[in-house]
Amino acid sequence: MKRYLICSDIHGRESYLESALSKNVPLDGVYIAGDLEMSPSELEDMIRRLTSPKTDVRMVCGNCDSYYTEASSLRTAIVFPIQPNHKVFMTHGHRYMARHDIMSYAAQDNGCDIVIYGHIHRKIDMTEYGIRFLNPGAMKDNSYMILTVDDDGSLNVEFPG
Repeated sequence: MKRYLICSDIHGRESYLESALSKNVPLDGVYIAGDLEMSPSELEDMIRRLTSPKTDVRMVCGNCDSYYTEASSLRTAIVFPIQPNHKVFMTHGHRYMARHDIMSYAAQDNGCDIVIYGHIHRKIDMTEYGIRFLNPGAMKDNSYMILTVDDDGSLNVEFPG
């Protein structure tokens, strides 16, 4: 079993992420879907300090990150596997108008069955177009999700924040 903390729209509220991490360790990964409004390297250092040096940390650039030089250098979308059964397309969502129909094309083009996104500050866990769409809400409002992937590949989502 693997556990991942997923968040978005931190908007500089590092202490909220710090609190969420401390409540949910151990974690196998932390995935941030944009709008950090802070240094990605400092954020990654903090995550690894509070979890483990081996924690998988991934981030994308959001629309508000264009004002922060280091954060604006992040990619706007990334693709990565979580367990052999699942592949994730992660974006902030603003370049796709946060629309599931548009993001589903990008996910399918990359062989992904999960889309993680932010931007709209709403909690979402739904399947459409054969894709599981996950939006953790906004960390600036203390909203995040925990994704658990069992050894058989089944997914479980919780919104503790």
